[in-house]
Amino acid sequence: MNHHDQHISERSRIVALHDEGLSNRAIAGRLGVSLPTVRKWIRRWQETGNLNDLERRPRSRVTSREEDERIIQAAVTQPFINAAAITTDLGLEVSNTTVRRRLHAAGVHHRVPAMKEHITDVHRNTSYSLFIVRLAFAQEHVTKDIGFWERTVFSDEKTFSSSNHGRIHLWRRDSTRVILMQQWTGFGGRLLARLFNAGVC
Repeated sequence: MNHHDQHISERSRIVALHDEGLSNRAIAGRLGVSLPTVRKWIRRWQETGNLNDLERRPRSRVTSREEDERIIQAAVTQPFINAAAITTDLGLEVSNTTVRRRLHAAGVHHRVPAMKEHITDVHRNTSYSLFIVRLAFAQEHVTKDIGFWERTVFSDEKTFSSSNHGRIHLWRRDSTRVILMQQWTGFGGRLLARLFNAGVC
């Protein structure tokens, strides 16, 4: 017996016990169901003579095609913006979840970008030049496939940050990759993002 048949059987027993004169509370106790469930199906049977679930109507779409395009454009042109800011900036009367659904449907997802590796004292104190280190790394991994090198980011000697904003997320399309880099300006750091087609999600 599948779930649908089990539900119909239980509802039929509720109605049958009610016809026998049992109280709603007694029916709930005998069948191990809640009192609101008993009341619901007795009322449904009395009003419609039907114990099947009502057909669910599809939810109407709350955004237009034009609004969907504006949502996608906002995320692509401002990758660091969040769903709440997109909703506010575009003046949309929808939930943040709806905005995220539209972006996901378009293949735009909120993800953590690739970060340059921080150089440690071991790197700085090595007797090899940066060129020699990179060359040695390349020779060691010369047999790796293109996917390995697409995920590899070489670092310079230092990366500066003017403040710590926690883990960074941004919007990007499927099959693209974003690499974050921080530049020192003399007064503080600034965050740069470079987008690459990587063939990986």
